[in-house]
Amino acid sequence: MSAVCHVCGRKANRQCLAGSALEHGRTAAGTSDQRRICSQCCGKGRRRTIDCPDTCPHFRAGARASLLKLAELGGGPDMELRYGDVLHNLRLSVTRFRRSRVRDLKDNEARQAFVNAADTMRTRSSGLIFDFRSPDPRVQMLGDELLSIATRHERGEKQMARTEAADLMKCLKYLERQAVAAEKLGRGETVFLDLVAQSVANEFLTREVEGLVEG
Repeated sequence: MSAVCHVCGRKANRQCLAGSALEHGRTAAGTSDQRRICSQCCGKGRRRTIDCPDTCPHFRAGARASLLKLAELGGGPDMELRYGDVLHNLRLSVTRFRRSRVRDLKDNEARQAFVNAADTMRTRSSGLIFDFRSPDPRVQMLGDELLSIATRHERGEKQMARTEAADLMKCLKYLERQAVAAEKLGRGETVFLDLVAQSVANEFLTREVEGLVEG
């Protein structure tokens, strides 16, 4: 008898290596591991409802595809190639924030946080100190996280790649473009955030801030 997908009941053609599920982006215990799953449910649930381990070959392939899609949404791979470490750390902070603080975060909220953080870095690049803030506490909390990472890169802390404020502004504007493009697809309110989550390894999510990518 053919194995069936534990999600939908269709014929399963993959082994699911996840030992837990995700509820609103947060790990939930009590699920069995080594389950069978079909390719459709695997792709649909990846890092949305399934806490895929970094060792899963389907997650690794999906992570590469997600990065390519993000680059496409941003207008091409040039920024990814030039500022890969910075972009990874900013995306990592977004995914951590979504998992631990605001699990129902939406793409439009992330977009506004990118806008404010980029404007703050723009003023810094001109020698001024002014933080652009949001009246929405959810947006502001994420903006604070983004600025924390950007500041660490600006100062070259913890051996992180030292990056000028003007370049950090470019990175944040690039992420904003990706979020805007994802919203225009009209496929839901978390298309961008899901792609970001699917591109980041759990290895980094489970570390403290010192575990960010170094230059």
